[in-house]
Amino acid sequence: MIGNDIVDLKHISSNWKRPRYLDKVFTEKEQVLISSAEHQHQLVWLLWSMKEAAYKVHVQQFGERFFNPKRLECELMPDNKGLVIIDHNTYFTVSTTTENYVYTIARIDLKEDLNTAVFKSEDSSYSLQSMVLKENFLKSISETQDLQYNMLHIKKTDIGIPQLFNNSKKLPIDFSLSHCGRFSGFAYQ
Repeated sequence: MIGNDIVDLKHISSNWKRPRYLDKVFTEKEQVLISSAEHQHQLVWLLWSMKEAAYKVHVQQFGERFFNPKRLECELMPDNKGLVIIDHNTYFTVSTTTENYVYTIARIDLKEDLNTAVFKSEDSSYSLQSMVLKENFLKSISETQDLQYNMLHIKKTDIGIPQLFNNSKKLPIDFSLSHCGRFSGFAYQ
């Protein structure tokens, strides 16, 4: 299972500076990290990205959706790695932070066999970004799996988990899609 999340740092607002926002989203331990960080804006969205990516894996694993960001606790490690703990489950993350975006991939293990891409779109409208992201993902699957592009499609389960199909056959490929502002990313294994 795999989850990913991308945050466009120029597109996202600074609402996190509002009173009580941090209290609603981040644990006390995470708030201490944020308050002592040199680049607080980047760290807020790094932690958020880690939570979102791990949440996607958790939902795939347990089929349970919830909104309680403080239920997820992040730990930062060296080399852009981290852990997100949800209840008694640990998810491993790897993040990339640039001046433009934060991108995180989360998994339940540390397998290295991963295909991932991040790209920029000139149009940041939600529906167009979603369409371009899916097209790029399906093109990559078509090339790496030697499948016909026009036979591939994505369907969501009742709880919103995307699944990949070749014609009408579900493929055993774990994947995650994310977009925010000008940036999109996908990851699959």
